[in-house]
Formats: sequence, structure tokens, C-alpha cells
Amino acid sequence: MVGPNLEQAAQVIAENVVSAVIRDLSSLRDTPMARDAAVTAIMIELLRVMPTEDSDRLAEACNRGLGELVITEALGPIVEAVDPENGSVTMRVG
Repeated sequence: MVGPNLEQAAQVIAENVVSAVIRDLSSLRDTPMARDAAVTAIMIELLRVMPTEDSDRLAEACNRGLGELVITEALGPIVEAVDPENGSVTMRVG
């Protein structure tokens, strides 16, 4: 997903992360404002490390974005890996 439109690539990854977190945390409210805030926080962190195809760097950026919003608890899901080709994410319990 490295290319001329880094913002679009970051958005795809961020939306995948937020969807996975919402699916895994039944206590997290899925509202448009909460979702938009989470996507934005993750995108900001992703854009700080992009362009890169390093899955670990992308995952760390996603987790920093989640941490900014304190979305995940200590035992909540965190991003383990990001596929830089298609933006899919692998989550694991923290």
C-alpha cells in the first residue's frame, strides 16, 4: 500500500484496526464519532512512519494511535501485524 496516496492507505489500515477492535470489545460503543476519532488518531500515527512496508512499524503506529484514545485495556486486543500490501491487520489479545 505504499504509493502516492499515503493518506488513503493509512485510512484503510486505520479503519481495519477500528473494525477489529470494535468487534473484539463488546463494551466499546460503536458510534460514528467514536469511530472517526479512533480512525483519525491511528491515521496520524501511521502517517508519521509512512511510507514503509515494515509490518512491525505499521503495527506499532496503530497501537500508539489506539493508546492515544485509551481504546484498549491492558488485556484488550492490540495490533500484532499489518499487511502493507492490502492493509489487513492481525490482532492479538494484549
